Amino acid sequence: MTADFTKGIDGWTVGMADYGQGGEPSEAAYGYMTLPQQLYGELNGQFGSAAGFYLISRNNSDDLLTFVKRQLSGFVPGVKYKLSFKLKYATDAAADAGCAGVGGSRGDNVYMIAAASSDEPKVVKEDNDYRLNIDHGNQNQAGTQSVVLGTQGAPGLSCDGGKWAITSHKSDDTVTVTADKAGKLWVVLGTDSGFESTNALYLLSATIDATPQ
Repeated sequence: MTADFTKGIDGWTVGMADYGQGGEPSEAAYGYMTLPQQLYGELNGQFGSAAGFYLISRNNSDDLLTFVKRQLSGFVPGVKYKLSFKLKYATDAAADAGCAGVGGSRGDNVYMIAAASSDEPKVVKEDNDYRLNIDHGNQNQAGTQSVVLGTQGAPGLSCDGGKWAITSHKSDDTVTVTADKAGKLWVVLGTDSGFESTNALYLLSATIDATPQ
């Protein structure tokens, strides 16, 4: 299935996790928003409109998961599926590990991730930390229910910023998940950040391929 965020974000909800009490994220906002004007000519008819799923948040600790989630239907109840993911998005972060940044460069230390679960992914409090209740891993390390698609940065951008580019990542690995008794499962898409400042991007589309086992 394909989620085309250029046509809307209905059914998708946003969450944040992996931070401690006192280190809550700030500058957090999201919505269906118009893309930066410089990208209009680069779309080349790929999308239905020049808009996307805008996500922005400031990492005030050394770790922040910013994610969107949705329950998908149409699967066979009780059957295991292997899911693979492709995520297309717009970013102004350069794919250059040499760019300066607190906690590392924004392009190289913000990781694009995808996850799946039979049960709804929820943010829960564990001691003084807020975590997702599924194993999504940590930054560049995948969890048992997730894959790391790559780093956020786009080739061709400079460390100085000011320009945006459209780029994509496709998973080399898969996530195994069992459809619930109603033939549904949950998908999570997002960023796992070690960059200790503000990060923003536009999700444009996600393709999820499901292979029954």
